[in-house]
Amino acid sequence: MNTESVASAVGAVACLLLAALVFAPALLVTQSGVGVAAYYAAGPVGISVVGFLGLLGVVVFLAGRGGRTDPVTVAGLVVVVGLAMLGFALLWAVSIDSTLVFSFPPEYAWIENHRWAVVAVAAVVAVSAAAYARGTLK
Repeated sequence: MNTESVASAVGAVACLLLAALVFAPALLVTQSGVGVAAYYAAGPVGISVVGFLGLLGVVVFLAGRGGRTDPVTVAGLVVVVGLAMLGFALLWAVSIDSTLVFSFPPEYAWIENHRWAVVAVAAVVAVSAAAYARGTLK
């Protein structure tokens, strides 16, 4: 089993899932005036940066998988992007006001676990990036 190939595939899928997960509330919360904008802007940086980095991560992981970029360069990029996503997601998740999270109507109760799902998928990306880098630098 080729570690770099598996790690890059898992990383690309996890990045795509992370981007979809980050932008899900904007698409799924259809009721106006429930604080979606405040939810995205919560914390020092907000969460949109994680979604953007997730889309960037897909491109970088696939560039490494396809051999279009130097593997060592890709390894460095995915590690930095993966750790940045995990750091921003953790910072956002712990700094969001719980009053804001629990202010959503009952039909959007899933939002209570959304921040932790974002952190979990960001951790998968960071682990995939580390595995890709380790496989590349052997």
